[in-house]
Amino acid sequence: MKHPSTADTPDEEKQLRCIWRSQPYDLSQLRGAVGSFFQHIAWGDVVAVQAPMGTGKTTFVSALAQVLGAQDVASSPTFALCQEYPLEERAGSTEKRTIRHLDLYRIQHDSELRGLGWDELMEDAGAITLVEWPERAADHFPDRAKLLRIERQPDGLRLASLWVRETA
Repeated sequence: MKHPSTADTPDEEKQLRCIWRSQPYDLSQLRGAVGSFFQHIAWGDVVAVQAPMGTGKTTFVSALAQVLGAQDVASSPTFALCQEYPLEERAGSTEKRTIRHLDLYRIQHDSELRGLGWDELMEDAGAITLVEWPERAADHFPDRAKLLRIERQPDGLRLASLWVRETA
């Protein structure tokens, strides 16, 4: 995601607005935080996940996959760059739903994004796509992308917040 003050034109300044903030949580409260987070996203959303290394980005994505009934448990995609976790099909539904987890930590060049099929991944209406280390692809996110920030508090608890880009 571009910096919140980045303007595409002089008349159009982008601002971020917080639409959700978790209560401080630990591992025993993570499922509750993830369930609350899920109420603020939709299928087809792209969510850039920002947090310092070791703060719990992958753990958050894993909990989301588990809460939504993923067939596989989410793990860090650092070496594969992209992991997909299909959800169990609901009775009477033909829609395929997927939690997609990208980790761009090892990305060095834009060409690697094209090799992943970046544009197609960003437009998949049947997936929720969560992207760790989004700054590696800052100029390639769709304007509708959301930003999830996870912070470690001094007491060891985590605090998550979800942001959307608005045009002022």
